Amino acid sequence: MGKETCECITKKKIDFSTISKNELQLQVGLCMIQSYSEHISEFSEGEKISLDDEAAMERLGEKVALKMLDSCPEIILEMGKASTRTDQEQATEKSNLFVEGQITAISKEQFLTIQLKDKNGRSYSFLVLDYFDTASLLTDNELKVKNEVKIGYSEIELLDVKANEFRYFKIINNIEKQ
Repeated sequence: MGKETCECITKKKIDFSTISKNELQLQVGLCMIQSYSEHISEFSEGEKISLDDEAAMERLGEKVALKMLDSCPEIILEMGKASTRTDQEQATEKSNLFVEGQITAISKEQFLTIQLKDKNGRSYSFLVLDYFDTASLLTDNELKVKNEVKIGYSEIELLDVKANEFRYFKIINNIEKQ
């Protein structure tokens, strides 16, 4: 199965430098399942797994990956690099978001919150939780309602106590007055 999975991945001509982690996992999983399906009759009843048993599929994936090390170590290495690189790129993408618009409200409660409306009329809510280079615009009260700004932000998942659930919040990491 390891050798067949290697051959299947090679035939797909996957570009490891651009594929996302999820897509890579999907493609490798499909190759493993294809090989498993072709050899299912060779497994004893106790060794057979259900394709909807995630834990069993994960164990099978680990076993096949170990066998792939013999047949195609370069593919395993590339998969590892692609997986790590993708995680780093996704973290960078989440921290390099920005929106431009007009401030509609500035609220000073436990944390400073800025409400903003973009040129399309969409409203956003941002929190200030950390220091950033242009934070003096806020601490020196240089920003007012109706100011045009560009806000750089990242998204993090926090507990919303009022709703009693985790949700994503936009956390400001840069402000530029327009």
